[in-house]
Amino acid sequence: MQGLARFAYTVLIGRFLGASELAHVSAWLALALILSLLWPTGAANAASHFLAHSRASGHTPQHVLSLIARSFWLSSLGMVVIGVPIACLWLGASLLDGLFVALLIVAYSGYILTRGIEMGLGRVARVAWWDIISSLVTMTLLIVVLVSGASTLLLLPITIGYAVFGVQTWITASRGHQHLDQAVLVPPREVYRLAGWNSLGLLASNGLIQLAMVFVFIVETPDQAGQFAAAMSLATPASMLAQAISQVLIPRFSEWNVEDAVSSRHRFRMVLLAVTGLLTVAFGVVWALSDWIVLLFFGPDFAPASPLLRLLLGGVYVFSIGLIASSYLITTGRTAQATVASLLGFAVGILVMLAGLLWWPGSLAACYGVLAGYVVGAALTVVLSLRAKRAPRP
Repeated sequence: MQGLARFAYTVLIGRFLGASELAHVSAWLALALILSLLWPTGAANAASHFLAHSRASGHTPQHVLSLIARSFWLSSLGMVVIGVPIACLWLGASLLDGLFVALLIVAYSGYILTRGIEMGLGRVARVAWWDIISSLVTMTLLIVVLVSGASTLLLLPITIGYAVFGVQTWITASRGHQHLDQAVLVPPREVYRLAGWNSLGLLASNGLIQLAMVFVFIVETPDQAGQFAAAMSLATPASMLAQAISQVLIPRFSEWNVEDAVSSRHRFRMVLLAVTGLLTVAFGVVWALSDWIVLLFFGPDFAPASPLLRLLLGGVYVFSIGLIASSYLITTGRTAQATVASLLGFAVGILVMLAGLLWWPGSLAACYGVLAGYVVGAALTVVLSLRAKRAPRP
C-alpha cells in the first residue's frame, strides 16, 4: 500500500505539474530514503529480528525497544544535518523546501523503524491496516495541495502520512510491552552490531537506485531528470512486493532457525523459488507493457522514459530476488556476508555510472549502473544464502 501510494504520488505530480517538478520531488524523496538507510532501516530490521527471536523463546525484552528508540533520535539529528545542506546546495531546494526535507527525513525514518518493530512483535495485520490508513491520508492531502495550487507544500502530504503511521505505532508498541518479562536481555552490542552491518548493506543495495536519482538530477537538466524519475517510479512498485515480503520473512526466518536450523534451510529454498517465480511474472508483465504503461500513467510527454524503464526493471528484478536471500543471511548470523556482497555490487554500479558518462547521457549511465550493480550484488547474495552456514570453530 505504501509503495502504491508513493507511486501514485509521483504520477499525480508528473501529470499535473510536469517533468521538472517531478524531478525535484523525486530527488528529495530519494535523498530521504538514502539517509534513512544510514541507520533507521537497519535498526528496524535488527528490532524485527531480536523481538521475533525473543518471542519464539518465550520472552519479549522491552529494553530492545529502548535501545532502538535512543539510537533513532541520535541518527535523525545526524541525517537532518547531512540532508538539508545537500538538498539546498545540489538538489534545488529553497530554505523552506529544506525544512520540509528535514521533516520528511524524520517522518520516513520513523515509519520504517516502527514498521520493523511491529513486524517483530507479530502484528502484521495491524501494520497492513495502518499502512492503508496512512496511505489514504497521504493521497487525500496531496489532492488538496494540487487542487489549491500550493506547489511549495508538495512534500507535506507524504511526510504527514508517514508521521501518522510512526506516531501511532510507537505509542502502541511502547504501552503494550512495558509489562513484559525482561529476564532475557539482548546485549546492546549485539543489537547495534546487527543494525550497523544491516544499515551498511542496505545502503549499498537499496541505496543504489535512489543514489542514481540524485546522480541524474545533478548531471542532467530537470526535465531530463524528470524522465528518469518517471521511469524509476514505474520500476519500483513491483520491488515493493519483495520488500514487503522481506519484512514479513525476517521474523519468520528467525523463528524457523530457533525451531530447526536444518529444516529452515529447506524452507528458505522453497520460499526463494516461490518468490522468484512471483517476481518473474510481475516484472515480466510490466516489462512487456512498458511503452503502454508510461503512456497511461504519465502521458505522451514522458515517452523518453520507456527505454529507461525497461533497463531499470531488469535491475530492480534481480535486486528483489537478492533481497529475499539477504533476509535469510541476516537471520542466520551472516549479515556481514550480505553486506560485503551488496557493497561489491554498489561499487560496480557507481563505477559504471561514472564511466558511462563518457559514452551515454546521464540517464542511461545511471540505468546501466543500477543494472550492473544489482546483478553483481544479487548473484553473490543468492550464492552465499544457498550455502550451508559454517559451524563455529572450536
